[in-house]
Amino acid sequence: MNNKLLPTILCGITALWLGHRPADAAAAEHTKVVFISGQPSHGPLSHEHRAGNMILARRLNESGLKVNAVVLPDPGYPKDASVLQDADTIVIYCTGHRGHLLNPHLDEFDALMKKGVGVVMIHWTTEAVKGEPGDKFLKWMGGHCDIDWSVNPHWRPKFKPVKHEIWNGVKPFRVNDEWYYHMRFVEGMKGVTPILSDLPGPETLTRPDGERSGNPHVRRAVANGESQHVAWAYDRPGGKGRGFGFTGGHVHMNWKNDDYRKIVLNAILWTAGVKVPENGVPSTTPNDTEMLSNLDEKEKPATPRPAPAKPAPKPTAQGAPPAAPPSFQELRERAVMRLDSTSSLELLSRSLGSTDDAKVQSALLRGMLSGLEDRRSVTPPKSWQLTKTHLEKGDNEEVRRLTQQLSQIFGDQSAIKKALATVRDRSASEADRRRAFQSLVTQRPTELRGLLPSLLEDPALQVDAIRAYGAIEDDQAPQLILGRYAGFPFQARRATIETLSSRKNYATALLAAIKDETVPRSDIPTYIARSLLDQLGERFTAVFGDIGALSQDKAALIEKYRALLTPERLAGVDAGKGRAIYQMVCASCHQLYGEGGEIGPDLTGSNRADIDYILLNMIDPSADVPDAYKMVTITTKDGQTLTGTIAAEDGQRVVLNTVGQKVTTLKSDIAERNYRPCR
Repeated sequence: MNNKLLPTILCGITALWLGHRPADAAAAEHTKVVFISGQPSHGPLSHEHRAGNMILARRLNESGLKVNAVVLPDPGYPKDASVLQDADTIVIYCTGHRGHLLNPHLDEFDALMKKGVGVVMIHWTTEAVKGEPGDKFLKWMGGHCDIDWSVNPHWRPKFKPVKHEIWNGVKPFRVNDEWYYHMRFVEGMKGVTPILSDLPGPETLTRPDGERSGNPHVRRAVANGESQHVAWAYDRPGGKGRGFGFTGGHVHMNWKNDDYRKIVLNAILWTAGVKVPENGVPSTTPNDTEMLSNLDEKEKPATPRPAPAKPAPKPTAQGAPPAAPPSFQELRERAVMRLDSTSSLELLSRSLGSTDDAKVQSALLRGMLSGLEDRRSVTPPKSWQLTKTHLEKGDNEEVRRLTQQLSQIFGDQSAIKKALATVRDRSASEADRRRAFQSLVTQRPTELRGLLPSLLEDPALQVDAIRAYGAIEDDQAPQLILGRYAGFPFQARRATIETLSSRKNYATALLAAIKDETVPRSDIPTYIARSLLDQLGERFTAVFGDIGALSQDKAALIEKYRALLTPERLAGVDAGKGRAIYQMVCASCHQLYGEGGEIGPDLTGSNRADIDYILLNMIDPSADVPDAYKMVTITTKDGQTLTGTIAAEDGQRVVLNTVGQKVTTLKSDIAERNYRPCR
């Protein structure tokens, strides 16, 4: 057996042992999707059952695919149930629990499920009554929302791709919604593939315990760092159909989000047994007219009493009229704007100066910091000095901290001096010191270079200091770092290798260290070896060897390992040892059930029960890699080389996932960008 591939094969086998088995079904010539809407519920633009179904059905019918999507005209379970008999999948969007439209029709609907008809349940539809309804839901879609177990906070999870066709054509996204979490799943989650997952923050559990607000089980799960699944796919045993649960859908306007909408459209197709197109279901963004059409007749909220007049806000800058804090709608609209205009910054600065509400101040400051992230030498708005004085007089610690961070971006020397003092102060909290240090690395004041050597001996900032030499070039950096390499912990050694491979002059020193065995050859991961090969060419190969020396006949190699992995051999493997090898070899780049790195695809939803699938991805991983996880190498104008996968990108910056951290680079600083195979 090729020893170089052994850890990789074992990694795949471990995932196999931890895995599940999705099925595949052939699509019918014409796929029928039936949408059932519930009775009106909640206030305007919330739980818009019929309007939401109409939006989804229209996209399916206009997709160019062979789909016939039908929205039943009346709310509730159809009086003539024959309309469901030839359905390939049924989408239900209704009130849940005791008001669920399926409660009087459990046996009737169960007969359809046993025939293999798919089902999609949206938002409250996923909540079942304990007992027979809950048991049926588990059989139909593998999980459900359960009172005194699940919770229903409004929050904004960060969704990342998993290897499942429901993610075809979908980019990572975040949407604020009433995402129920801590679902009740089938035992061992057998047949369940998490589709949308994240770890909720503590703010989602601030309510006292109640049916849907909190309970000891969910609090323990979140405290233990267990990722929560808010959408999931289910393959019923024996290939008897598919189900999909989606707990979003409270906020009607979220259907305008292309990725949010596409996840559900793809899932509908998947539950119908139809192969999802490579780029997902084609779907136009609904305009406001469509979003406000087909809404349920709901009681209008009472007209609020006029609020007592408030004193006029204080002037905020010389000659500048006061600006009241923006309304929620204005903030939402501006949140999608780039902070690249003086007028936008001035408006926000004046808004900050006109309010004493710490929550509003914090929200505005965070928004400005997000919009200006990793930008240097930004000209401050004219009113900033007065606004800054106003904010610093307040007693809210977070507002003062955010104000200092923003002042640094505006080149305020007093703020930079405070940040330097915080970094030097070992009695300050590690979080405060790291925040201050990262802001200094972004702004790169001249004083920082002289501070870095001392931080190499500081356990709290050691890794950050090593990585900072990637952004701040210093001819002495290789000598300073490599002289301490033997005593570094693992994370510092990995940071050293990544940093010294980021510039050609650093890479030459790293190669010398590999040659004299200061840095063991085994410490160099393959993606770094490829980067060093690009920079140093034959000099690197002469020392390191050929990194592409695997057999060129990959089909034959797959056959070789398939023959070795017999059922008898697999029956005797030690899954515990496989997990340990997986943690050592794979977990720095891949996640499994919410744990691990973010460079490569999440393995939680991959087809790990298929040995051919595993072998293909182990031996020829670049053959089946989603665009979001293709390795990219960025060379900056000052000669720095960065390698990772794209975490986010907009008109101004690119964010790379690298091992252990995210690195943001301004597009104006990029000289070259290249994609490469993963291994």
